[in-house]
Amino acid sequence: MAETLTQEDDVKRLWLLVGLTILAGTVTRTFADVQNIRLSGDIRVRGYFLNNVADDGREDDSFISQRTRVTVEADLEDHILVVVTLKAEGLWGSNNNADESSGAGTGSAAGADAINRRWEVGITEAYVQFNEVFYSAATLKLGRQYLHYGRGLILSSVEQEYNYDAARLVLDYYPLTFDLLYALACESSAFGANGNDNAHDLNLLFANARYEMTDSVLKDIEVYFGWLAAGGAAPSLRVPPSALGTTALAASPMIIGARADLNITKDINVWLEGAYEFGPDGDAATEYISAFILNAGGQIGLKDVAWMPMLNANYIYASGGGSEGKSVFRPWFNYTEGYNGYLFHPYLSNLHIFNVGASVKPAENTTLAIQGYYYLKADAKTSFAGSDPNIDVGFTGMLADGNSREVGWEIDSILGYDYSKDVRAQLVYAAFLPEAAVRRDGSNAADISAVAHEVRAEVNVRF
Repeated sequence: MAETLTQEDDVKRLWLLVGLTILAGTVTRTFADVQNIRLSGDIRVRGYFLNNVADDGREDDSFISQRTRVTVEADLEDHILVVVTLKAEGLWGSNNNADESSGAGTGSAAGADAINRRWEVGITEAYVQFNEVFYSAATLKLGRQYLHYGRGLILSSVEQEYNYDAARLVLDYYPLTFDLLYALACESSAFGANGNDNAHDLNLLFANARYEMTDSVLKDIEVYFGWLAAGGAAPSLRVPPSALGTTALAASPMIIGARADLNITKDINVWLEGAYEFGPDGDAATEYISAFILNAGGQIGLKDVAWMPMLNANYIYASGGGSEGKSVFRPWFNYTEGYNGYLFHPYLSNLHIFNVGASVKPAENTTLAIQGYYYLKADAKTSFAGSDPNIDVGFTGMLADGNSREVGWEIDSILGYDYSKDVRAQLVYAAFLPEAAVRRDGSNAADISAVAHEVRAEVNVRF
């Protein structure tokens, strides 16, 4: 039976043909405009042994984690760069984290063997960069990207664990640079779930200005302003994981700060940064945050001396105080300012951190370092002071209660070995000696006064 075509069918086929033609032209042009494609990545294998940590202070554990990343960069015509990074991360021996219910070799820890152990793959970077957009001084980056300002006290890309879905405009008028940023920090909307889903989002606005100097002791100076704007019922990203509690609303903190780097001599560097945090605290009573954070430090590196010794000192103060936590500084994102101790890795709130350390290079490809930390609560009345649950192995359970300000000491010893320019190995031993403030974890009567230990071995290969 012959097919009868209606006028409507002819219109549909015409639009299909037009669509395919446009798609083919777009694909052809895309391939034609690619000038260079670069492939890179890294594989990091990291093993842990932990002793006397976790909630009851007596838990031992050992495991091996692996992170694998592949990055593709494409240079297009007209000053356009496209970057995409895929990451897979998981524990050795774990079952199929992406889907444990199907697939070859699917099994469980209590049952069948799991042959096909797949780790979930995610996109950690995906952005397009427009150079000389609008005019020559402007660069625009759109998409998922890493951000780092100064030493990473507020926004940090330490270990590239936290990314941002953002639009970033950089205006380069060297020696003056302006950096304007908008990011959607938390998207909680579900269209149609209720009548005001925009109120569930959390938006980040950040502006940074930097002035670089030459032939001066003052190397550079920066000033910045940020606003983490929450909708009426949006979740807060940085409410401490304990004593400050939760509310029906969310904080919308703003921050204003400044930082400076000084080169006293070619071997002596000093840095200083301070910021004030303010804005609605998210409480139903609509009270306001009034908190501070300060970072000051320096290092002496004798590059012309045998073994190239280096000494460093650093101090961080994150304010605390007030029975309702109004003066407690709230960190904005994870991994701010790095670890500040591999084992305790403190949450930057209600805390003084005193750090001194030294390193030497006994051979060209070998580095030995030791770092010491002392932790002191800023205010004993504010109960929370402890490890950050989102850094490295997570919350250790070493939670300081309100009876004392003395949190404890940590000693980190680090051995680094560069097998080649692309292969680096590292061995870390960390010991945490708790003081009176963390002799109990705050949730039960378990004594955690024993010294905690961590051994971490790592191999990182870049390609």
